[in-house]
Amino acid sequence: MKKWFYIILLAVSFIQCEDVIDVDLNTAASRLVIDGRLELLSDGSSRNTIRLTRSSGFFEEVNPVVSDASVQVVVNNGISFPFRFDETRNLYVNNNLRLEEGSTYTLEIVDGNNFYRANQQLISTVPLGNIEQTEVSGFGDFTQITAFFQDPEALGDYYLFTYEDPDNFQLDVSDDEFINGNLSPTSFFVEDLEPGTNIQLSITGIDAQAFQFFETLIQQTDDSGGGPFDTQPAVVKGNVFNERNPDRFPFGYFRVAQVYELNYVSE
Repeated sequence: MKKWFYIILLAVSFIQCEDVIDVDLNTAASRLVIDGRLELLSDGSSRNTIRLTRSSGFFEEVNPVVSDASVQVVVNNGISFPFRFDETRNLYVNNNLRLEEGSTYTLEIVDGNNFYRANQQLISTVPLGNIEQTEVSGFGDFTQITAFFQDPEALGDYYLFTYEDPDNFQLDVSDDEFINGNLSPTSFFVEDLEPGTNIQLSITGIDAQAFQFFETLIQQTDDSGGGPFDTQPAVVKGNVFNERNPDRFPFGYFRVAQVYELNYVSE
């Protein structure tokens, strides 16, 4: 999984995980693609971004950006936070929303005649610790980058991990069924990694629904055995709903989560 996986992730992108919908990729009508992230960072600040695009033809590599939608997040105390479109990043942003545990955050999007909504609470997580680098020989030259984290004693934690460098993006998920309460690793394998490469690893708290969504998406991508032009057998539904036209559900996922990021330079 390299950069093409990131393209697939945003093209199919983040609605109820158990549902898998068969789609004719050559004739399916365009849908809204939602990548909504409210992230609580390690310094206590929040990074709030909503990316909206349109699904395009199967053999088209770029999804058109949606810049004219109405986007807001409503907190359960009744306060609304409108998001403005940032043309430099092609994202809707709001720098005033501060995330708190116990609050419910409702994403509301008006796009033409469609009204999309999703509800989420903040999911906390644990920080990443030490990083280890190991060279792996065999079928090509791979570098294994491993970061460690301490899973809490209570059962029921779910994690989303990312690896990113200038040429690669990888994604993985884990639960704590077999690691509960232990110091645990998460590893990524990178081909032909040059010394001095700047790497960013992250750990994000997710719930069971998001875990199922991303796990299914990763499995489908792995099974396809190639890049963004390989046939995906199905579209995985996330957690955003079209309340006016339920059959015209969007693609995508909305998450509210604590995120820890760790930078590393390869040796």
